[in-house]
Amino acid sequence: MEMKVSMKKGVGFYIRAAASFLKGVEAREAAEGKEAVEAKAPVEELKISGLGEAINTAVTAATRAEADGLGTITKVETAYPDMSNGRGCAQIFITLKRKA
Repeated sequence: MEMKVSMKKGVGFYIRAAASFLKGVEAREAAEGKEAVEAKAPVEELKISGLGEAINTAVTAATRAEADGLGTITKVETAYPDMSNGRGCAQIFITLKRKA
């Protein structure tokens, strides 16, 4: 599973999203105006990526998931892809494996 991090949402959103991917989600019935949520199994591997200013958010989400005991960071990759405006932009890919 891949989670692309952007600056549109705060770091807390991505920390919770990473935790949901690694722990799985239990089914919940609709209540108090909230829709029902179906159960989702945990993923074995989560790849978090961030581009430019979102690198900090990606690193924070990955390190927080590891600190909370949800997974282990197994790989960190960096890249500098060319963008449409002709300039490059830093990019990071962090791979987490779920702890059993």
